[in-house]
Amino acid sequence: MNLKTPHYILIAFTSLIAISLYFTCTSPIATAIRRGERINAVFLGTDLVDYARHSDTMMFVSYDPRTRFLDIISIPRDTHFSPKGYNFHKINEIYAYNWRKTKDDAYACRQVQAAVEELFDGKVSAPYYLQVDYASFRTFINMLGGVTIDIEEPMNYDDTAGKLHIHFDAGLQYLDGQKALEYVRFRSKAGDIGRVLRQQYFFKAILNRLKNPLVLAATPKIAYTVAKDIKTNLSAWDILACLLEARHFQQKNLRLAQLPGNPAVTYWEIDRESTRGLLAKIFPQEGSASLPQNPQAKIEVWNASGHLHAAEKVAWILRKQGFDVMDYGNFATRQKKTLIKDMTGNLRAAQKIADTLACGEVVTRYDAKRLIDVSVILGEDCVAAKE
Repeated sequence: MNLKTPHYILIAFTSLIAISLYFTCTSPIATAIRRGERINAVFLGTDLVDYARHSDTMMFVSYDPRTRFLDIISIPRDTHFSPKGYNFHKINEIYAYNWRKTKDDAYACRQVQAAVEELFDGKVSAPYYLQVDYASFRTFINMLGGVTIDIEEPMNYDDTAGKLHIHFDAGLQYLDGQKALEYVRFRSKAGDIGRVLRQQYFFKAILNRLKNPLVLAATPKIAYTVAKDIKTNLSAWDILACLLEARHFQQKNLRLAQLPGNPAVTYWEIDRESTRGLLAKIFPQEGSASLPQNPQAKIEVWNASGHLHAAEKVAWILRKQGFDVMDYGNFATRQKKTLIKDMTGNLRAAQKIADTLACGEVVTRYDAKRLIDVSVILGEDCVAAKE
């Protein structure tokens, strides 16, 4: 058989695909996905200021391949954490101290992994880590072709000393790598709940981009670049397996919560009871359901829409759907978008309310001392409140 150059190219390309599929399918992450084994990791977002690195963003990430459900617990950087033998007070000092001491990113990340496991009373292991700095973040977003975010209100911040200038108008905005970095770094008056919501918007935007056909075609290249640019103990094949799995992920299966706790002077003091309850929802005991399908729940409804009697109207709508509305009234301030706070980890009940009202961003704010299951804060976008 007389093979010509195009044939050699085709054979080489086919062989490359076959080799890539083999290594991807046999990677530890792909094996865990195939076996339905939960995957836990710690995600760190770091800067590089004055030759010291700070972990400004810290998240615990847990993915269940059986249900294709993704849990993310955002850990405030000021979380009070004082391990024995160290003069630490905040959890974000762990990475900075160990990097300054060793100049070794991997070592510093492993110490943060251990700190997060200790924070969760040793009940959860997080064997994987990903540490992303500003440069690698910009590169990743640009490789996706940017993301589109619906910005709720104008965002303006200027820090001349830190060379940070953030200016966004409200509305649908296309963000390249640099603009996306400014968006996630912005800290608004809404505090932690505003930061968690922005993280949720951003994760959803990334998931949408990962399903784009052009992005899917470039997935191997993206996986290689990510593995090369970020600090992680995941291989390029592991990352490729994650990106391919993301194609099947549904946004309704994203539960993004903040570490339960309360502000105390300069710290975020963890609420141990609520944290144990949240972890029990993420890691249910054998035979129990992590996401109860029964939509019945105790509800409170607050009117922040500016429309008269909106809370009362929505309360009756929800009661007709079988929800037990315990209280309703006016909210202290007005807001543009409806917020539905899941207080129990029963995400499906909160999502059922969002579907009923055809609006609302769902966020988990687990509280073991709760008197209600879901708190609904009606914004200007709630059509039901206007009728």
